[in-house]
Amino acid sequence: MITKPVFLCGYTSSGKTTVGKELAKQLGVSFFDTDELLARQAGQTPQQIFVEKGEAYFRDLEHEIARQTAAYPPCVISTGGGMLISERNGKLLSEAGTIIYLNRPFEACYRSLMQNPDRPLIKNNTREELRERYEKRAVSYQTYADFTVKNDRTPQLTAQRIVEFLKTKRTAN
Repeated sequence: MITKPVFLCGYTSSGKTTVGKELAKQLGVSFFDTDELLARQAGQTPQQIFVEKGEAYFRDLEHEIARQTAAYPPCVISTGGGMLISERNGKLLSEAGTIIYLNRPFEACYRSLMQNPDRPLIKNNTREELRERYEKRAVSYQTYADFTVKNDRTPQLTAQRIVEFLKTKRTAN
């Protein structure tokens, strides 16, 4: 059904991995997570890299992962929450495949984030700062997305909505 990778973008805890795995299952393709790929290659989690080497170093590693995944065969790829804040990543991924923005309301993302209060994102930012980041990143996601899907149902239903979009996109080409 798909001929290029499908990239899922969205804020932290928007459901990219959960929906991504379900979408890959429905499409019969492999699933990848850019944060997992980055951690495997760097030998550290994204959080460790941020703390020890800084954001600029992390963003360069993230771009390398974007470059690699842009060359993947048809599959589903969950991107890190900040992957598309970089124009170079947004352009690269939009040329390489289809970008789907999982739009989950901030309050739902925040509740999920609060289940792990030791994450640096939670420890180092107030609720208002997280909301600001959410709103700022939403602009980037919308800039590059081919399709926006509200992630307010089950992962199966959200994945089905994406499959329906991909079917219409294919017939429109």
